[in-house]
Amino acid sequence: MKYTKKDIMLQALQDPKSITNILPKGVSVIGRGVKIQEFDDKIEILNMGKGGDYFKECTHREYDYFFQEGWIKGSVMISINNCLHKLAIIEDRIKTELNTRKNDKHIQNLKNRRETLLNKYSKLKSELNK
Repeated sequence: MKYTKKDIMLQALQDPKSITNILPKGVSVIGRGVKIQEFDDKIEILNMGKGGDYFKECTHREYDYFFQEGWIKGSVMISINNCLHKLAIIEDRIKTELNTRKNDKHIQNLKNRRETLLNKYSKLKSELNK
């Protein structure tokens, strides 16, 4: 483990691509689909790409990205995982649609969403490789 939660929070506060919010009982930073928030007694990292209307706390594997790579690389890796997760969901929906209703507009919409996600994925991959 190269970084602690405190180190990751400091990196997030210094990241120019992230937005810092002052909360009544702490500080939060949002960047690349990840939110880190610090309160008096704890620091937690939330994955904003999963969980629907609320944000899920990162899994142990996702926390390891941050502990090994730091804030920027860790958040990019989380975003890449979110893209892959969403791509898998869209692929399943396309298969289901092709095997059931065969609604052309819906299929085209799913393909457009897949294309957008693939573009985002390639940008994130190139950012990670820099």
